[in-house]
Amino acid sequence: MACCRERIRDAAGAGMNHDDQVTIASLNLHGGLDRRGQSFDVEAACHYLKADIVALQEVWHPDGQPDPLAPPARALGAEVKHASLVAHSSLDRLRVGPSTAPGAWGLAVLTVLPITGYHVVDLGRAPWDPCRRAAQVCTVTTPGGKPLRVVNTHLTHRYISLVQLRRLVRLLAGGPDPTVIAGDLNMPRAFTRAAAGYADAVRGRTYPAHRPLVQLDHLLAGRRLAGLDGEVLDPVGSDHLPVRAQFSVG
Repeated sequence: MACCRERIRDAAGAGMNHDDQVTIASLNLHGGLDRRGQSFDVEAACHYLKADIVALQEVWHPDGQPDPLAPPARALGAEVKHASLVAHSSLDRLRVGPSTAPGAWGLAVLTVLPITGYHVVDLGRAPWDPCRRAAQVCTVTTPGGKPLRVVNTHLTHRYISLVQLRRLVRLLAGGPDPTVIAGDLNMPRAFTRAAAGYADAVRGRTYPAHRPLVQLDHLLAGRRLAGLDGEVLDPVGSDHLPVRAQFSVG
């Protein structure tokens, strides 16, 4: 873990951008645990991503404890938006890690760009899935003054993720703002073609982090967006690898 922290501190990355190029990163935090159930440094991971907007999935917030994303948000000068998917549960009940005190489980977006609109859309619950799935829809203003809609989601692993992706695309249809769908979609890249009008800005295997076999984590660019320099990043502790890309807003 020490070498991981050193790599995180030393990472150059894309950094904050100017004009109408915006950097977006996505990471499934796995509750802040590695594949062996040991904690990793979530704050250092957020710094390593070096993005204007960070989409996070499987965020764990123990009841009665400070927000674990508050320190990285303060350090980055970012605003945090949370969407709880499960309340008063535990990591063992969620089948993520060892038994814990109760907490909230869900999604979060960190953004250094000003938020002009925000809401959460329900994507339904798959059979035998421990929680309903949802997406955070966050509209921000780029440094050049243009609107950009960033949608953070974590789709089900219970075989109907394609149904939820198509439902999400329908719910987003008709909006005037260029849109990026970010998150753990629980499907290989070829299946993301089900998101009509969107193209994956990142190509590379992301899961499992110690021996990547498949890409489950994506940044899908809608119309009026060009994805630049998309990449899969090095491990930060989670069982998923982060993804990051720059987007030019047309």
